Amino acid sequence: MGLGSRLCHHWPMMKKIHTIVMQLGVLAALTGCQATSPATITSPVSQQERAAESPAPEQAESVANAGSPAETPIPAASLYPLLQAEFLLRQRRLDEALEILTRQAMQLQDPELTRRALRLAEFRQNDRNALVLSMKLTDQDSNDGAAAVTAMGLLIRAGQPERALVFARTAKERGARINAPALMVSWDKLGADRRRLTAEAIESLAVDWPEDQDIAIALAYLYRAQNNPEGALDILDPVLNESPDEERALLLWTQIKLDQGGKNPFKRMRAALKRAPDNEALRLQFARLLAGTEQYDEAREQFAALLVLSPRNGDYLFSLALIEIEAKQLAAAIANLRALIDLGQRPDEAHYYLGRVYQDRGEEADAITSYDRVGPSREFFDAMRRAAELRLNAGDTRDFQDGFRRARTNHPGQAEQLYSLEAELLGEIDEKELAVEVYSEALDLFPESVSLLYGRAMTFEVLGDIAGMENDLRTILVFKPNNATTLNALGYTLTVHTERYEEAANLIEKALQLSPGEPAILDSLGWVYFKLGRFLQAADLLREAYARFPDAEVAAHLGEVLWVSGKEQDALAIWRASLQQQPDAIHVTQALERLGVLLEDTAVE
Repeated sequence: MGLGSRLCHHWPMMKKIHTIVMQLGVLAALTGCQATSPATITSPVSQQERAAESPAPEQAESVANAGSPAETPIPAASLYPLLQAEFLLRQRRLDEALEILTRQAMQLQDPELTRRALRLAEFRQNDRNALVLSMKLTDQDSNDGAAAVTAMGLLIRAGQPERALVFARTAKERGARINAPALMVSWDKLGADRRRLTAEAIESLAVDWPEDQDIAIALAYLYRAQNNPEGALDILDPVLNESPDEERALLLWTQIKLDQGGKNPFKRMRAALKRAPDNEALRLQFARLLAGTEQYDEAREQFAALLVLSPRNGDYLFSLALIEIEAKQLAAAIANLRALIDLGQRPDEAHYYLGRVYQDRGEEADAITSYDRVGPSREFFDAMRRAAELRLNAGDTRDFQDGFRRARTNHPGQAEQLYSLEAELLGEIDEKELAVEVYSEALDLFPESVSLLYGRAMTFEVLGDIAGMENDLRTILVFKPNNATTLNALGYTLTVHTERYEEAANLIEKALQLSPGEPAILDSLGWVYFKLGRFLQAADLLREAYARFPDAEVAAHLGEVLWVSGKEQDALAIWRASLQQQPDAIHVTQALERLGVLLEDTAVE
């Protein structure tokens, strides 16, 4: 009998949802892992509660056969999807199984199914599914405070504190602990109405649970954000009198005292560290605050103390090195960065900052060596740029190009961007022909690279090769027909270098449709309309462009249109204002020369 026939045969038996779900073991029984809460900071208790619910693999069978809550009959339409989810889990195709279980949990009214689907969503770090499941479970099980905590945390992470506050209240009503201060994480991004709703909800929580320290600290964060530091301190003082080592309250109290410029703002932190000298988290916050207030000597002492507690902690060592750089203790910084490299931690950052230190000390050869050792990372391209500039400053173009060749060999995944950087730097030292050669070599490997084609097109323009420029821009439009930047560049090129004004206008009009209000495109369209004799439209567009971006080139164009339209005084005012901002504005001076206008009184007084 095939699987389909077997399933059809068994559907009338109406097996129970809870029994099948327990046999699936969803996460714990089949993956051997415990689910964790979405984020400890926003779910301080759910990790422990959920871990306690998750059976270890060796317990799966006994749990499946143990006494269970009242069972709910499985609708016939759900039996096959649930069995399919079981097979997917056995094949470790967890994401596919999660989608099926989520759909079933949303359709069926069984909290055990929802709870286990939620565990799987948390394990897979699938916030979207975890949110809908935690909200569903909160509705299904009136005793599950952990589900409400999870929903609260996920909504905070999604930047929705108002909705999170609804679940915060539910969690408190069910006896769960909440990390209320996390409700203030996105405060700076909220508009006035959302801030008001958030503030009202936090204040309401504080009224209903006046003894809850988590909520009190959240209220203190709120008062600080509302520029009421004294109100915040009035809340924090009793919290700290009762719990003097409460880290969030300590940190906020210290920050407020620093804001106020008060005496001895670190006194509570120092006292707490005397009581608990091995508290790394608190000592780290203390060290960071000291560094942030440029108290580098004491900050170094604190990071040194942290390294005694955790000698192989690369983050501490890296922070100490950065502080030493700020304090101009460069020899110590070099020693610590080398130690970090020896530990095998944060090597790219360590090599990058070693290069910066050597460069500051004028030790250019060592700086280049360090920069060359930076691998693909946030610092990679700045390191490559700095090494290349040092080679160019030494007048060694061959070494400059060899450096890029080595980098492309060592890091082939970055080759396209490295070619672009090499050509860009060659252009900056007026080696335009050599830059074109680099672009062309790169385009043999990356023929559809928009950045390389655009870079070569701009270089062709400087060299006066307008046909080459047009060809590259049109090639981009084959791949990206709605690339507004390229449409505008091609249209402006035709406006400036040819008399194909109608064609240029069509291109720029399309660009403006794709990027309405973009100042550069408004300027281009205004200028081509001027060339077409459409002076009124040109002036309107150029005025809008200048209002959005008062650039010298836009000022030159607007002034010329006004001048030719007989509005000489308006034109003079625009030009004078531009020259006052930038006395050497070449676009304005060229327009004045072309029109034969003398502005002897345009110099900045």
